[in-house]
Formats: sequence, C-alpha cells, structure tokens
Amino acid sequence: MTRLHDEQIELPDALVRELVDSQFPQWSGLALRRVASDGTIHRVDRLGDELVVRLPFIDWAVEDVARDAERLPLLAASLPVAVPTLEGRGEPADGMPWHWGVYRWLEGRHPVPGEDDAVVSRDLADAVLALRAMSPVGEQSPAAFDPTSDDERTRPKVASLGSPAALEAWDAAVGLPHNPATASGWLHGDLMPGNLLLRGGALTGIIDWGASGVGDPALDLLAAWTCLGPEGRSRYLAALEATPDQVVLARALAVRKIAWGIGYYRSTLPGFAAVLEHTLRQVEVDA
Repeated sequence: MTRLHDEQIELPDALVRELVDSQFPQWSGLALRRVASDGTIHRVDRLGDELVVRLPFIDWAVEDVARDAERLPLLAASLPVAVPTLEGRGEPADGMPWHWGVYRWLEGRHPVPGEDDAVVSRDLADAVLALRAMSPVGEQSPAAFDPTSDDERTRPKVASLGSPAALEAWDAAVGLPHNPATASGWLHGDLMPGNLLLRGGALTGIIDWGASGVGDPALDLLAAWTCLGPEGRSRYLAALEATPDQVVLARALAVRKIAWGIGYYRSTLPGFAAVLEHTLRQVEVDA
C-alpha cells in the first residue's frame, strides 16, 4: 500500500483477510481484492461481488464508522441517489486499533469534469437540495469554514501555488462575516469526483460521508470547482441559488483544498492531485 502519511498504520493483505475471517465468518469464503482508490484515509477492498471492506489507516478517520452507522440510514431514506449501506461493523484487533466497516458495494464510475458536467450539475444539485431539506438530528456542532481564522496557516501555502487567481480568491474570503451557527440543513462536506457515482447517464450514488453533518450550505458548493467546468459550474450554482458571499467562501474552500493537497499528494496519489489541478484551473478560469 502506498504510504500517504507519516502517521498511518500498515494494513497488509493478510491482516485484512484475518480481520474479515475472524469477525465475519459468514463472508470468509468470499474473495478479497484491493480497489484502486484515490482515498486519503482508508484502505478499500472488494469482498466478493456485493461488499466492500473499508479500513481507516490513520486516526483522522476513526469516527467514520460510528458516523456511518448513525447517518447512512437517515440519508438513504431522504436522498434521490444511493448511499452506502453499513452491513457489518468491525471491532479493533491486533494490527487494527480502530473500528472498521463492511459496506454494500455501489456500482458506477466517477464523473470526468468537462465530460459529465450536464448530468452532474443537474443531479448533484437535486441531491444537495434534498440534503438541505433533511431535519437536523441530535446535538451537532455546525460544520463551517472560516478563512479568516485559518489565514495565518493557509496563506503561505496559497502563495506557494504561484497563482494570482488563487491568492485573489483566498483574499476575497478573508474578512467575510463568519457565523458558526449557520445551519440550514445537512451537507456532505467533501464533494469530489471520487465520491460521486454515475450509471446510465445519471448520478446514482454518493459515497464517503465522513465529513457530513449540519452546517453552512456553502460547503457543498465546493463541487462547482472540483467536479465541474465553467458552464456546469454556472448551472450548479444557479440551481442551488448560491449567494455571492457563498460563492466567494466556497471558492476559497476549493483554494484551501488545493493549497494543502496538491503538493502533498502529487507523487503518492496522482489521481487525487489531478483533481486538485483541475480545481485550480477552474479557480483561474473564474478570475
């Protein structure tokens, strides 16, 4: 497994097999095969034809299975697209210090920005509107993004991109009024091409809900730059009735993602880095 982070744990093939066989003997006869993935915090393996094993390899992801157990059933009941189903919750064991999950496999391919913009801008907007209409559940800290408080850490990384457009987009968001209590409904929180699934000319699934929650609706405008080109972006933002301040904030969020990730993953996760390069080009197109 390619090493992405200094702090990540090793998850060899034999360990994954042992975890499945010992904790889920009903699936011990199913073949395991590693899935090529641009995920940054999980190892992913197909288990037979209908299941997938997802194991966190860094402590950033340790709460994901617990969140999935709570949230995925709510999301499945409310969205016009499929979300993963948690079929089994694995326990910590030797070599795996955290909970992990076995999920139902969702078929589909990831969208290609510039080629699939018509379907993504339409269907993803419908899914986001359905998310926003869901009622908050329980006590949650609203998900928000405040570039002003993050400026000292992130500005040098934005400057190092050498892109005047990226720096201008970041500057435009610094100083915007910040209201951490803003919460109009649910959001996904990480709308990237690798988290969207297409089949038969439609968006059929959204995966990886670890960043989901209730919070600032601007956060799900991120897809306008990560997943779309100029025309698709315009349609998507219009469908979601994005305000000018929301657009400024979401574009700055895209810049932050680029600044922190593009160099970090360029050699270890080139597919993910390529998405960030596309995102940077879209920020520059806007300028």
